[in-house]
Amino acid sequence: MTKRFLFSSCILFLLLFCALFAPVLIPFDPQYVDVANKLSPPDAQHLLGTDQLGRDILSRLISGARFSLFLSLMITVLEVVIGVGVGLFVGWYQGRAERIFLWFANVISAFPSFLLSLATIGILGQGLTNMIVAIVIVEWVFYARLVTNLVKSAKQEHYVVAAKTMGMSAIHILKYHILPFIYKPILVIALMNIGNIILMISGFSFLGIGVQPNITEWGMMLHDARPYFRTALWMMMAPGLAIFCTVISFNLAGEYFEEKGWRQVWKR
Repeated sequence: MTKRFLFSSCILFLLLFCALFAPVLIPFDPQYVDVANKLSPPDAQHLLGTDQLGRDILSRLISGARFSLFLSLMITVLEVVIGVGVGLFVGWYQGRAERIFLWFANVISAFPSFLLSLATIGILGQGLTNMIVAIVIVEWVFYARLVTNLVKSAKQEHYVVAAKTMGMSAIHILKYHILPFIYKPILVIALMNIGNIILMISGFSFLGIGVQPNITEWGMMLHDARPYFRTALWMMMAPGLAIFCTVISFNLAGEYFEEKGWRQVWKR
């Protein structure tokens, strides 16, 4: 077990722990306004200080961990379900379906994901639901393309050819003879992509087009801290470091699983 994986595991465990037990861990109500203590630096009562409304930053940071993790996991699951479903269909039947999909995938891939999602939000309008839809619309294509290539390769294997010769249905072959052998790279990519989704969510919130101000989220905390960058640096440091460490940890964990393989990792 490498130091990189150990570091990422500790960060992800801490993130999961905070997300699961946030109601118990937070010392104050993350939405409680105490104007008398606004912009207070870190002290014994408020370990990470307070923001411009006197809200405890540590409480908001822990509460934001639950929201960011849940939302990123939900978006990732939606992307994987849609992408795997389309990829299995396109990879198996190919032909016109593959040509149409590849044309659409090339169009999507021609633009940066964040920029295209940003344009989609501009069309759909601001809000949490529209942000989720915009990210899923852009990101599912990558999973579909990966699964398409894996299915096309698996179709050439002898056990798949034998199953087709025996008259098994396409659904049966895809479910029992192909999907069990291609799910590992999908899980690795999904794990690495969770960090990118958190980064996108935070970026949209930082720009003021993501979550609503009444929702505690790391990107929104950075958005609120912009006017106080010079006078209250702690407001920006806490959520910024949380986003940085979380994204790096997911990427390092995904890379380690990709290098070592799922089975070898669990044996350790």
